[in-house]
Amino acid sequence: NTNFIHGENNHGKINTISHAQRLTKALEQLGPTYVKFGQALASRPDVVPPSLAAALSTLQDQMTRFDGEVARDIVRKELTPRVEEGSIEKQDLEDLLESLVEEPVAAASIGQVYKASLPGRGSVAVKVQRPGVRLLVESDTELLLAVAKFLESLPGLPNPSSGNNEDNDIDDRSKPSRLINTQLVSATQEFMSRIFEELDYRNEAANCKKFADLYSRKSGTSKDVSVVVPEVYLNWCTENVLVMEWIDGTKLTDVSAFENSDESSGAQSDATLAKDSVEENLALVKVAIDSTLSQLLVTGILHADPHAGNLLKIRLDDGTVTLGYLDFGLLSTIPMKVRDALVCSVALQVFSRDVDAVSSLFGELQLIPQYILDDDSERLALAEALEITFGNSLKYLDSSDPNFNDTTTVPELKFD
Repeated sequence: NTNFIHGENNHGKINTISHAQRLTKALEQLGPTYVKFGQALASRPDVVPPSLAAALSTLQDQMTRFDGEVARDIVRKELTPRVEEGSIEKQDLEDLLESLVEEPVAAASIGQVYKASLPGRGSVAVKVQRPGVRLLVESDTELLLAVAKFLESLPGLPNPSSGNNEDNDIDDRSKPSRLINTQLVSATQEFMSRIFEELDYRNEAANCKKFADLYSRKSGTSKDVSVVVPEVYLNWCTENVLVMEWIDGTKLTDVSAFENSDESSGAQSDATLAKDSVEENLALVKVAIDSTLSQLLVTGILHADPHAGNLLKIRLDDGTVTLGYLDFGLLSTIPMKVRDALVCSVALQVFSRDVDAVSSLFGELQLIPQYILDDDSERLALAEALEITFGNSLKYLDSSDPNFNDTTTVPELKFD
């Protein structure tokens, strides 16, 4: 059910906002640390109601904006030392500042993005960090760590059943235990360390270059992934300012933008354009999944924040569409041992034709929402689909074959 709260604004008009919008606004006011929690939930409509997920998605790039003049002052202050050391030209900096648009094209928890022009480079995206955000994250860290330590210190509740057995070692209730066994302090430290990593845009610049070296359709070395990655201009990047190539595109969740269409011609209706747009987006979602799996299993260099705001549909000069990535504040490195273990786990379960184990593994890897696996009919349908897939692509030995082993026999690939 959708619940609403009514109130009056300064002009006496009635405003209506849902509880989801109210929660979203509260998280935004609490600051970047809490916004990150909201962003994570926005990508999990299987965990929160769709209305809440939709409201929280505005935290990705539609937050309250800070003044454009403040952003311009930050850019000037950050890049003037680069002029003094000879890394960039003074006139180029002045041209950049003059071309900086008044309103940001996106406003996120840590910074805002502006469109500008850089001599010799064309249109660029300029990301400017929110003033005071580091101090806010530092205070949040102290508070959250204090709460985590307190929760970890709470003793566990006595086990009522242990007192009924006199043979128990003076009693299990005397054994040290905690109410919450999760390592909250370690988890909090890990979470906050990733936010601090995002606060230094020099890290993001380095991440962007590393990602492009592997996956860019222009110069990437990966044989499996070929996507659009913006070029980052390292001489123009500091702790609080990031300058990179401007990429035109639309979100994969946006089906209302019909690029390069002449609506007045009447050649295609809006319904047809919308259908085509959805089909293109779905095809790119598959590309994104394949790309993520390749990053996870082949190279081990993984974009750690591929939410809807960071994935773009980009229309090329020849009219075809391709996938583009934005926001490289977080990259994850998956060790070879972990990748090998993951592949071996999947392979062993497939080889043994254990469709239930494969289904559970898909859930653990968050490739399939848990609510689907908890639904008996959905899980049965998944098992049947896996059986068909295994049967169509793999040839298993018959149990009567003398070489048959139900746990280690490797099936053969079908090539017909």
